[in-house]
Amino acid sequence: MSKVLENKNVSKDYFILRTDLKTKVYPGQFFMLRAWDNFPTLSRPVSVYDVTDGVDFLIEKRGIGTEIIEKLKIGDEIKLYGPYGNMFYPNVDELAMIGGGVGVAPFHYLIKEIRKLKPKASLTLYIGEQEDLELENAFLDVDVNLIVKKGGYITDIVDFKKHKLIYTCGPEIMMKKVVEFAKVHGSKTYVSLEKRMGCGVGACLSCTCDTTKGRKRSCKEGPIFKGEELIGY
Repeated sequence: MSKVLENKNVSKDYFILRTDLKTKVYPGQFFMLRAWDNFPTLSRPVSVYDVTDGVDFLIEKRGIGTEIIEKLKIGDEIKLYGPYGNMFYPNVDELAMIGGGVGVAPFHYLIKEIRKLKPKASLTLYIGEQEDLELENAFLDVDVNLIVKKGGYITDIVDFKKHKLIYTCGPEIMMKKVVEFAKVHGSKTYVSLEKRMGCGVGACLSCTCDTTKGRKRSCKEGPIFKGEELIGY
């Protein structure tokens, strides 16, 4: 059981939850969050946004579970199961990150970890969001070239010729376009799948996906896969 250190609004329907959980976390990993007893039945999978005094999360309020979490006050208790999943590798010299909506969340901690290893790395973060959102506010404290597109497709403004390594997370239609356009220019992509997860430990098989190496579990073998290995991308 962990305690809430801060719960603050960052944009319309988005909030940052800071907790006191002390544990080793790698960028791209996620936790299963639960702030209730019996209902809703399932915990909520949420990517790690940052590691400060504990583990922090950028969360979109989109249903009963996240509405309960959004109402938590400082000192309230929350169950955090994890960390689960593989990671985005931070040892890079040049990287483009493409996020849509709450899919931008894992890139904040990733940027911080890259800067520790490669202070002079060329980092670009593309954020695609609805016109009434301001998710860029969650990245004002990190050193990154920030490019924001409100409405439409973020892939319309990505310089695929320039970027040879791309990490992406967000709506499936966006990530499919990222992989498709990157292939044309010979760029390497890594995709963090946003799948419904029941358990987070690979037991329920609700988050499986098709890859060139067979069926894989997003929570266990993922959530990050090479774009070229995902069938349908």
